[in-house]
Amino acid sequence: MNLLVKSPLRFSLIAAFFVILMFFILIMLDKNPVIYSSNIIFIGPLLSLFLFFAIKVFRDTNPDGLRFWQGFSIGILYTLFFTLFYSIVLWSDATLFETDHFDEYRAMIIEKIIAGKDMLVDKMGEQGYQDYLKSGESSNARIIGSLAVNNIIIGALVTPLISLFMRTSEPKRV
Repeated sequence: MNLLVKSPLRFSLIAAFFVILMFFILIMLDKNPVIYSSNIIFIGPLLSLFLFFAIKVFRDTNPDGLRFWQGFSIGILYTLFFTLFYSIVLWSDATLFETDHFDEYRAMIIEKIIAGKDMLVDKMGEQGYQDYLKSGESSNARIIGSLAVNNIIIGALVTPLISLFMRTSEPKRV
């Protein structure tokens, strides 16, 4: 397998292992893993850390160093692999284990929408607010899709920065 695919796949599997571990730890602590794992404070640094390692391993093992396009490609692949594995973990929680974690997540979202009613009605109007409130009652698939899109956005923002930081200069041609 090509190093350009192998590195992001390996580190996305490692990151997915930490997500699964975190899920079990949160369940043992009687916390909702869907709420806590979707939190940007957890998922952002986790995604960024292993993205950095995937690019670093490629740079250190590739004899020609790392070009920006290679780092960017690794970052996008890593983000897509990680998001796929993360979505599978969430889907497993929703369907295989039949927990009430997604119901609690929906209740939290609706509670936040209701708490900000005055501001939302001012910005959206009453009908817009009611439509937004109904959107808080999303299906599990839509919630998983929304969390997956959030991960892709994080990866798309972090990837160029790490790729620029980690790139090596091209060797001088004689």
